[in-house]
Amino acid sequence: MASLVPILVRTFGRTGSTLLMQILGTGDNVCFERTYPFENRYLTYTYNMARMVRMPANTGDSWNNDVLFRCEHPSIASLPYERNESIDKDALSRHLFGAIWREFSHSMRLQRGLAENSTAFYAEKVPHQTAAYANELLEARNIFLLRDPRDEMVSIKNFNRKRGFHSFGWQDKDTDLSFATRLCRNRRDFMQSMIESDTDERRIYLRYEDLILDGKREVARLSNWLGTPLNLKHAMKDKAIKAKHMTSKDPASSVERWRKELSHEVQTVFSTELGEELNELGYAV
Repeated sequence: MASLVPILVRTFGRTGSTLLMQILGTGDNVCFERTYPFENRYLTYTYNMARMVRMPANTGDSWNNDVLFRCEHPSIASLPYERNESIDKDALSRHLFGAIWREFSHSMRLQRGLAENSTAFYAEKVPHQTAAYANELLEARNIFLLRDPRDEMVSIKNFNRKRGFHSFGWQDKDTDLSFATRLCRNRRDFMQSMIESDTDERRIYLRYEDLILDGKREVARLSNWLGTPLNLKHAMKDKAIKAKHMTSKDPASSVERWRKELSHEVQTVFSTELGEELNELGYAV
């Protein structure tokens, strides 16, 4: 039984990950729930199931040996035993990750009518911990997606306003300046990694702006890298998702909004903190 090859979407919020998932969803042999916001995380769930074996014993009242014995508790936690001489917890956790994923893969293949030994994928927006395990144990593919952090900030502000609450790391006490400073420092390593690394058979680097302004070429590049046809036009046809998710009048208007919507002081923060990285990655400073 062949496991689905994970496609790990590595990015941040409001960077085009929804569009990227819609594009991946046009692949007949790419499995995941085609339901907005495309965040049913089966691979991360698998990771969390497997990691329970290697976690330290939980000494709290909510999970203990009696609860385990009754088989009635709605959740599961670490093994409630301080001594585990009968097993190697780390090795077992790694084995379980692969074994559980094979069963998830089998189920998803059946649902999509994919042959057991055909090449097939599973796409997910993943956290770092899941990505590390999947890369080591499942030979996952990685898509690194970057958006100009200045436009990312503009999109975060407008989406937070649209929904009526703070999210994407924006704290109640934040000002534009404080959030911009923190955003820059949180994006620097990611941007430097994109500068220093090359595309290969297991990783590819995309810019949001290229997907929007030259989508046909970028989707062709992504299709060639993955080895499966993808369709940009089909990916962008859902008007309901656009209404829910977009904060600009059209996709092209979402590029370089920062020029009009960020103050000079905030723009200076970005040019000071990330000027070199922005320039290296082809963004105007």
